[in-house]
Amino acid sequence: MKLSTKLTLYLSIMIVVVLSGYGYFHILSRRDILVRKMKTEVRSIGRTLKVALEKIALPREMEYVQELIDAVEEDEKTLGVIVYHEPKNLAFHSRSLTDELLPHIDLIKRAIREDISYEVFGDYKGQSVFIHTFPLKDKKKNKIGGVAILQRTSFMEEDIRKAKWNIFVPVLLLILGTVTFIHLGTKRWIAQPISQFTMAIRKLAHGDFSSHIDLKRKDEISEMAQEFNQMAMDLRKAREEIIEEGERRLELERALRQSDKLAAIGQLASELAHEIGTPLNIIAGRAELARRKVREKDLEKNLDVVLEQTGRITKIIHQLLGFVRKKKPERKPLNFGALLRTALDLLDHQIQKQKIRVVTKIENPLPVVIGDPDQIQQVFLNLLLNAIQAMPKGGTLHLSVSFRRIAKQGLEESEQPCVEITFRDSGTGMAKEVVEQIFDPFYSTKQGGTGLGLTVSRGIIEDHEGWIDVESEIGKGSTFRVYLPCLLDGVNQNGQNV
Repeated sequence: MKLSTKLTLYLSIMIVVVLSGYGYFHILSRRDILVRKMKTEVRSIGRTLKVALEKIALPREMEYVQELIDAVEEDEKTLGVIVYHEPKNLAFHSRSLTDELLPHIDLIKRAIREDISYEVFGDYKGQSVFIHTFPLKDKKKNKIGGVAILQRTSFMEEDIRKAKWNIFVPVLLLILGTVTFIHLGTKRWIAQPISQFTMAIRKLAHGDFSSHIDLKRKDEISEMAQEFNQMAMDLRKAREEIIEEGERRLELERALRQSDKLAAIGQLASELAHEIGTPLNIIAGRAELARRKVREKDLEKNLDVVLEQTGRITKIIHQLLGFVRKKKPERKPLNFGALLRTALDLLDHQIQKQKIRVVTKIENPLPVVIGDPDQIQQVFLNLLLNAIQAMPKGGTLHLSVSFRRIAKQGLEESEQPCVEITFRDSGTGMAKEVVEQIFDPFYSTKQGGTGLGLTVSRGIIEDHEGWIDVESEIGKGSTFRVYLPCLLDGVNQNGQNV
């Protein structure tokens, strides 16, 4: 919606609201005047009837009472009159009031009982009426009955309808005239200059720095046009300077790009050495175990492990050496029970050698997590190796997999559904300053370590849109928690206990 249209609309709404409010309150005032006038007339009739009826002996002079009622009814505004004599339970009423008298007699009885006058708006056979009731007393001030006068309100409503039309037509004409004037004014003084600005800005956006706005007027918009023209000149000069500066930096960027390539190759070589070292340690352990045991089945099992790890080494090398073409990881539902079971089997020799007790707890079923099983198993192996190496004299390793809703620490994000994989050891633990650096490349607290295991693991988990949290205290062990986002519209039924 254009600005001129918005401005016309907003001002029109404001005018409509103001004038409509004026008309509304004028009608309310007119209605209040008419209501007061009607009440004054009815009360005057009531006082006349009260004086006349209290001077006669009810109900003996029935004909006189009826004549009074008929005389009042002759007024076209009066619908009818009801005179009620309480001792005899008799009611005299206008001929126009044929039935449905009980509700009005009840109002008379209430006025008699409470000794006050009542005024209410009601209806009689679909006609809106104003009802004025009051008690009657004899010469001894004893209550002998009461009167109800039913006054038509249709005359008042007709007067109000005429007043509405008398206000509506002038207000409507005033609104139409004002809106037309505002629309023409905003179109000439706002819409047209803005259109010139828009065309000039589009030219500027397409690289035409010669765009110029010429407004022959003296106001704020003219000042904006002058500032725009100056800005276009400054941008043209700045563009020329940027082109010159860009040419100077081009050679420097080429040199930096070559340096980045060399750094990437160095990082790749370090990761390759680390990732080959982990499977080779397992192969060495299995080979040593095979030399000690000579039974044929055991030898066959260990040879299978050797072949499996050899294939894994080959796959890792291919992935790392294909760094430039960045092959996408395989995505499918993860079986955390099977992944942990395989990782523990591969490290079983070291676990038994160091007399480490492993306690596992895996919820079943678990929500579905989509990821690359080989990469996730690589993370599990790295975290298990760190835990085992942190307990050289033995201890307990707690592994758990569960569903949680959690928000990433340090970010103002809402909670998201995740599967939490926990690795908690009872090892030596780490100081706070060590925990802050363990994910940095090449940082290691172990002799001979490359310092890349946790860096690679964190990168894999972040590629899966997850994260790793660490808690550690010297002498009390460390806890690594891996969080992987999960799907809530499916359930992984394969999360069996290890």
